[in-house]
Amino acid sequence: MERTENLGQENVRSLILRLATPAIIGLMVQAIYNLVDTIFIGRGLGEESVLGIAGISVAFPVQMLMMAIALGIGIGGASIISRSLGSGHLEHARKTLGNMVTMTVITSLIFTILAIYYLEPILSLFGASETVMPFAIDYTYYIVLGTIFFTFSAAMSNAIRAEGNIIFAMMILVISSISNIILNPLFIFGLGMGITGAAIATVISQLIGCLIVIYYYYTSKAAVELELNTLSPDLGIIKESSYIGTSEAMFNIVESLLFLLLNQSLLYYGGDLAIAVFGIVIKVFILTLMPIIGLKQAILPIFGYNYGALNYHRIRQTLSISTYLSTALCFLSMIIVFLIPTQIMGLFSTDPELIEMGVPALMICYLMMPFIGVQIVTTALLQSLGKSLESLVLILSRQLIFLPPLVIILPLQLGLNGIWLAFPLSDLLGFLVALYMMRKETRLMEI
Repeated sequence: MERTENLGQENVRSLILRLATPAIIGLMVQAIYNLVDTIFIGRGLGEESVLGIAGISVAFPVQMLMMAIALGIGIGGASIISRSLGSGHLEHARKTLGNMVTMTVITSLIFTILAIYYLEPILSLFGASETVMPFAIDYTYYIVLGTIFFTFSAAMSNAIRAEGNIIFAMMILVISSISNIILNPLFIFGLGMGITGAAIATVISQLIGCLIVIYYYYTSKAAVELELNTLSPDLGIIKESSYIGTSEAMFNIVESLLFLLLNQSLLYYGGDLAIAVFGIVIKVFILTLMPIIGLKQAILPIFGYNYGALNYHRIRQTLSISTYLSTALCFLSMIIVFLIPTQIMGLFSTDPELIEMGVPALMICYLMMPFIGVQIVTTALLQSLGKSLESLVLILSRQLIFLPPLVIILPLQLGLNGIWLAFPLSDLLGFLVALYMMRKETRLMEI
């Protein structure tokens, strides 16, 4: 329990850095393997590289729905676990952990069955044209079959972080990601399986991550032990966990549905090429966002534990340091993208039309990147305090209120560039909402 108690005692600055560093490393490795996926396909399919990248791009919203399951359960359960540890209720933390496993298995199986049955119409909705559809199906079918492996390892990694063991959670990501990087060229090139091989390699790497989680709990390395008698559903825990995790799940669900609008708009204004460009921009964006997500994973247990211990001064201190740090990291990523946009796009494909369209798209999408850090830190604060409704409002303000109307209206005057411009404008508006909510919560904790 010593590492758990450190959440309430260790110097805040050093604690954030200690917890964030392994989380960032793990997430960066994971994001890099997603990039490698796209790079291998872009480089390995020759003249069909644009169609292959577009196929992966169309599959991405389906993966976002899988992530919604994992993070909805993972963030909700982790919030309860960290607060339970902070208030000394270890048995409640154990019961929550068991219910996380039960919820993950049931929801993953339901999702897999529905997604396989409706796969083609789903991909069509997400923008797969007749030429892209074969590539999208070949990739997405196997990804969906591996839903249980992905959701289990991702959800339980949050539980492991909640007890302060950030290093092991990082190792899950690193080992599974390195496995995927090694398996990708083997299946794509060595076995000549193309885009299908990329999907199979990804599923195998997720299975490896799943087995590492099982090893962690089987060997009793956890501060919160997983016991068979805790697997039976507890409606109180399920309700609280679902309530807290709703904002994170809704973020991914709305993001996935937003892809429906985006991909259809991109298909209309720019064709398959625009969808391929967007797929690359999103992968690059996710890579540069990983340090901020890693920071978020580090501060979640700090916020939760100290809220349970009624240590509000420590929460405000954590909030201040993480806000400055996240803003600096976002600004740095924007500078890098602005310095080498052509080289970044060239990593994924040698197609001159893709690079010509992709460079301005990438730069426009990053215009307001420095404002994103505050939104992520504020979301972490609200989730840790169990304020799911407020965090949901914050997330939906950008993804549902600001971005969709901009995506519809701006292209009417600006064409394809209007779609790219919608992203920085919604980032700016989302920042203003986050700033208001952050100040509101800090004032409440001063009372």
